[in-house]
Amino acid sequence: MMQNEYRYNRRFREYVDNYCKKHGCTVEEALTHELVRQAYQYYTET
Repeated sequence: MMQNEYRYNRRFREYVDNYCKKHGCTVEEALTHELVRQAYQYYTET
């Protein structure tokens, strides 16, 4: 689900991309992190 949201939700994708740059991880790794899961819920609620 989060991978699909990453693909189609521009705001969530920008958040994940910035998170990856800041933490030096891949998108796949970032999608397993708790902060990214919380952001996913935030960006899908609005």
